Amino acid sequence: MSTRRHPDVRPSLRTLRLDSFATRWERLLSAAQRHAVPHHEDLVLPAEGMVRRGSGPALHYLEWPGWAADAPVVLMLHGGGLHAHTFDLTANLLRSHARCLAVDLRGHGESDWVEPTSYGSDAICEDIDAVIAALKLEDVVVVGHSLGGMGAMVWAGRRPAALKGIVIVDVAPEMDAAGIGSVGAFVTTPQSFVDLEEVQAHLAADSPTRAPRVDGVAANLRWGDDGRLTFKYDSSQFMAMKLELRDDLRRIVRQIVCPTSILRGERSHVTSETAAAELAGLIPGATWTTIPDAGHTIQSSNPVALAAHIVKFLDEITPTSAPPPQAPQ
Repeated sequence: MSTRRHPDVRPSLRTLRLDSFATRWERLLSAAQRHAVPHHEDLVLPAEGMVRRGSGPALHYLEWPGWAADAPVVLMLHGGGLHAHTFDLTANLLRSHARCLAVDLRGHGESDWVEPTSYGSDAICEDIDAVIAALKLEDVVVVGHSLGGMGAMVWAGRRPAALKGIVIVDVAPEMDAAGIGSVGAFVTTPQSFVDLEEVQAHLAADSPTRAPRVDGVAANLRWGDDGRLTFKYDSSQFMAMKLELRDDLRRIVRQIVCPTSILRGERSHVTSETAAAELAGLIPGATWTTIPDAGHTIQSSNPVALAAHIVKFLDEITPTSAPPPQAPQ
């Protein structure tokens, strides 16, 4: 059943305020309360920046304040059809433990679009290099979800000396075909909407039992030239994207030498326990864990558990300072 409203219907006032500071702040608070985020009074909206270069797309990134000068760097990469703001709550929970940044992949969020043939794993590797060089990042821990995780694995396999650690979120060489198909069908179908209410009706029609809340999707919407809302990502990229899959990805991940943690959502329809365990077996020393009460997009469905796991991972890979020597008796 179509959720399309009459073209003469005007957007609601709530929709017209889509990008205001007050609206973004209220969305953040609402999500924090829904997920029972502790100390939600300490939440902040991130700073924003652009990485520009002589060639290649400009890349939009977010950075959260609160980190110490000697804190590790955590660089977060979202999945296909998503955006950097999916890490808003996770990064808020991590920001006292690490310098947290999240990047809009090319063709997503506020980053530039390119030709459809210029997307994929190689492109993500180039963009990770560009962000690290532009922001002068060192000893980076990459957290990569889905498409971002696939690109991060390829990057880690090719540049083993550049990483301090990698957290792979719900992606593996062998993924469920039906799950991937449903995600692909959603992101390749052009959609436009009168207002947020119509967006919510569309999400509910697509997933009646576990429809994403519109406050979690709003940051992924923009006004089109026709005065309607549409998703920010370039849907054409998913038709021609060049990705390393199955045996090609298995070969590459065997070259990863940094500490590696693999996560899957308990309700994931994309990555099975078997697939996560297989991936862990391909990477020396890697471990895998199921995050409870989480679907494929763990950072959206259980950000508290994801942040706790990353903090634990950081503690495990960061050597503690040796105690000062005792004076001789």
